[in-house]
Amino acid sequence: MPRPDRSRAALIDTAAQLFRRQGYAATGINQILETADVKAGSLYHHFPNGKQELAAAVVESAGGDIERLLRRFLDSDAPVADIVNGWIDLLIAQLASDDRDGCPIEPIASESVNASPQVREASARAFAGWAAAVADRLRADGWSDGDAGQTALAVIALIEGALILSRIAGDDAALVSAKVAAATLLR
Repeated sequence: MPRPDRSRAALIDTAAQLFRRQGYAATGINQILETADVKAGSLYHHFPNGKQELAAAVVESAGGDIERLLRRFLDSDAPVADIVNGWIDLLIAQLASDDRDGCPIEPIASESVNASPQVREASARAFAGWAAAVADRLRADGWSDGDAGQTALAVIALIEGALILSRIAGDDAALVSAKVAAATLLR
């Protein structure tokens, strides 16, 4: 059993993997507890509101990690289109290694529309953060505020939509097509 100071991280890491692979509704608290090797008391100590609060923490953690990584890459001299291509290549590689993997927040985000306002809000903030990272770089490259924001949002929507289509189809065709479309958007 993890130490109490590690139980929160174990719960978030375990729930993140299960939610990403199975979705929010298909993942039960008992499965999370068993897989994380954590007692229910620890779950409710760290997340008094249970599964919804844990899911929101998963989204905030994964979304924040992706935004920080994206900003780090965007802080380079590489063209934005090349960075987005690399991001899509990473998603293609993840799907090739395990077709249950995809965006770490999309399965939770999609289900949260009806299941949890708390998770929905966390998901919206995460996606907005990713778009803001891209928009900030586009503005730094001389794009107008409006064009940068609109294009960044379109790039995130394109990637997320392509990832969903690729997971469903069981191949990377939509993601490969997204690379071409993203390059066109970012010209």
